[in-house]
Amino acid sequence: MVAYLVAMTDKQLTTLQPLLWVGIFFQSLVAMVGSLYYSTFGDPVANWVTGNLFQLNGFTPCELCWFARILMYPIVFISYIGIAKKDRRFTEYLLPLVALGIPLELYHYAIQKLPIETFFTCSSANPCNALQVDYFGFITIPFLCLVAFLILAILIGFNTAINCQLDRKKVESEN
Repeated sequence: MVAYLVAMTDKQLTTLQPLLWVGIFFQSLVAMVGSLYYSTFGDPVANWVTGNLFQLNGFTPCELCWFARILMYPIVFISYIGIAKKDRRFTEYLLPLVALGIPLELYHYAIQKLPIETFFTCSSANPCNALQVDYFGFITIPFLCLVAFLILAILIGFNTAINCQLDRKKVESEN
């Protein structure tokens, strides 16, 4: 993919970059709305089967889920502001949030699926290893959040590669 970016013209790169920004915004928005749905209404699949998508029987987020929300929710607002300001480097502010979110969600998924102890103070009424949903035997809420963080990391990586390419071409044209 990087070789493809190197072969692109400045116009192609500057046309592609806002699409990546919108992808970042919508991915983080879907993750935020999804987490709010789970905590307000519960399992969307079970709710759909019963024909009542908006019955109030949500899941209380565990401690690790709150940390994931703390990392994910600002991405929506930062990306929106970055898009509005046409700041092609706004993803630099998102990278630390995503870089912390990936290992957090890997750990959270591991304590759900592997017999390891957690050092977080999750309550016995709401343990961090509880499987509130388990689609196809492997898709859990932390797994969904992990996928969201990974998609964001890929999109941010492409945006960074485009920035590097545009900067390199700018330096070459100045010399």
